[in-house]
Amino acid sequence: MGISEAVDEFERDILASNPALAAVHEASSSSGEARMRQLASQITFPSWPGATSASRLRSAAQEAEITAILDEYLVSAGDLLRPAEVEHWHALVQDAQRRSGEGVLADELGRSTVGASLLRDRLGGRSHSGQRRGGVDCACGYAIDGILPKTVCPECGDVLLRRWVAEERRLLRGLPSYAEEVAVAIEVTAQKQAKVYERRGDHLASEASAKRRAGGRRLVGIRRRHRAEVAALDLRRWSSFIDPLSREARTGVRTTAVKAEKRGLGAAALTELSLLSDADGIRVAHRILEKRNNGHR
Repeated sequence: MGISEAVDEFERDILASNPALAAVHEASSSSGEARMRQLASQITFPSWPGATSASRLRSAAQEAEITAILDEYLVSAGDLLRPAEVEHWHALVQDAQRRSGEGVLADELGRSTVGASLLRDRLGGRSHSGQRRGGVDCACGYAIDGILPKTVCPECGDVLLRRWVAEERRLLRGLPSYAEEVAVAIEVTAQKQAKVYERRGDHLASEASAKRRAGGRRLVGIRRRHRAEVAALDLRRWSSFIDPLSREARTGVRTTAVKAEKRGLGAAALTELSLLSDADGIRVAHRILEKRNNGHR
């Protein structure tokens, strides 16, 4: 039996011998399936310009919802398990993550507890056996050992940013009015940033950064208007991405993410705009180089 199958087999044995846990597991599965159906009808809301492809964003949205369900399952199931069972399960999951070649960034399963792997599979999440080998092309070590380095490489940053944006969208789907205001703020900021690259200049990147800072100030105002709604949210997972992305190698990502706590929801989307800025900057540089090369012919 492979290590991935060992996780599921261990869970089946525990659930079969623990009727109370099995009942909680079934309830979480049923309510989770309903939530996944609801997500399918709302997955494109809220909508704003971003650097992530539609297919990857959809996958990240599903992962964010499943992770939230697994977190809630942990709260319900925690007192029904013996410490030794939980410890053994975590060891099996960590081994599966290590052997997948993708480490901690491949799989957030270890946030939950015994039964989470089977629950995730039932909700349509990625199973252990479906993980590809090869993993994140990590240069900083974070994807392998989960130890946060001084500088997070762009490859790990891409995974973290995609998850952060998906978690942000998940939270905002529950606050439609807030979500609409954030979407407008991001759209306006994206348009202003794009216009920067329509003209020539030596400081386009810094000008684009100034547009994102202005967008950040707008997010602060939106957050203040919705402070009562924000107070009722569980922002722990959303906040967990800020520290690693504040160490990201790319300046735009790093300097935008570091102000996220003050700006609140929308900060992940604003950080993603830095990647659009980088792409626009590269296109401008290529265009200038091409004109220069043509002029020398």
